[in-house]
Amino acid sequence: MLDMLIREPEIMQPVDIEKENKKAIIEPVDQIIATEVEPHIHTDAKELRLRHYVITVPAIRAQETCRDTFIRFKRQTHLPCIVLCDEQERPEGLIMREQFYRHMASRFASELYDTRSTVMFSQSNMLVMDIDTEASIVVDAALAREGDSFYECVVLIDQERLAGIVTIRDIMELSNHLQLATEQRRISSLHDTRQFVEQIGEAVKVVQQAAQASHQELHLMKQQTISGQHDLNQAHQQFQQVQQLVVRQRTLAEQMLDYTGQASKVVHTVTDLAGQSNMLALNASIEAARAKAAGQGFAVVAEEMRKLSSHITTLSTDVNRLLTGLGEMIGQSASSTHTTETVMDQSMMYIQQANQLFGKMTVEAEQASQNAEQLMQSADQADHLTSIVAQALQR
Repeated sequence: MLDMLIREPEIMQPVDIEKENKKAIIEPVDQIIATEVEPHIHTDAKELRLRHYVITVPAIRAQETCRDTFIRFKRQTHLPCIVLCDEQERPEGLIMREQFYRHMASRFASELYDTRSTVMFSQSNMLVMDIDTEASIVVDAALAREGDSFYECVVLIDQERLAGIVTIRDIMELSNHLQLATEQRRISSLHDTRQFVEQIGEAVKVVQQAAQASHQELHLMKQQTISGQHDLNQAHQQFQQVQQLVVRQRTLAEQMLDYTGQASKVVHTVTDLAGQSNMLALNASIEAARAKAAGQGFAVVAEEMRKLSSHITTLSTDVNRLLTGLGEMIGQSASSTHTTETVMDQSMMYIQQANQLFGKMTVEAEQASQNAEQLMQSADQADHLTSIVAQALQR
């Protein structure tokens, strides 16, 4: 269990063989008995650590004999192996129980090996890993071994000192736990991915709806822009007609002003003639008075001529006054017409600019409508792909 702490391995002392042979019952030696730590199953591979699987085993010196090692294995039946260490408790070799028993089971093994150092049966090319190494790395290294070394224990060290061993059975169990944790992570990742894909699908549908609405609005805006441009073209044509009428009115006003000036000259001429006629009638009256009875008839004619001349003078004065007023009115009309023409020229320029703007808006609305249609098609494809991915993830 996790509450079983790893104790420091103790250095084994040589066993007194004669004393041991005299004992009827084998007493347990005062050593660390190999304790298999029951691993705790984790769902997260990051929580799986070698410390949860460590088994403590004895650490022996090079002077221990094969007989000592044999008795040690016989007394501690749970020991899968023994680790040969130097004075600083750094691992130098590994002695596996089964391999050691095979060597000691031969007919003359007792005579050949009992007094000899057990170093001769140690494996120096053992797999040594730091106890804080990531579990997956240790599993990969252990399972990559070939031949008989595949079944050997993995020696664990802590700051280069022996910390314990891990059996191949625990390695396989750890590998299963890692695979289970990886599978659980994969399932969790698929679940998260499916939720993310569903969220993407919902977002794509929102984009799809927005693209459709945008496409419809842009199409309507395009139609309204074309209609507005058409109405503006008609207004432009009517405005041109009005402008032509204003120009014609200005021309007529200028001609009327010219005719009024000429008529005013004629009136002045008539007034001058009336003045001259009045002078002639006066002179004739004077001459008729001198002639007395003979000039009475001529005096009457002269008086009528004088009256006619006065009347013509009065009428000329009235006509001249009317022509003067008419000239002023025509002049004001011509000035107003000129001002109207100037304003209409500016308005015509604004209409032309607005017409160009409408044309540009029409082109941009068409381009925006095409872009919205492409976006809508892309959204449809994305929605189809997300549906396929979501269905694949559900499998």
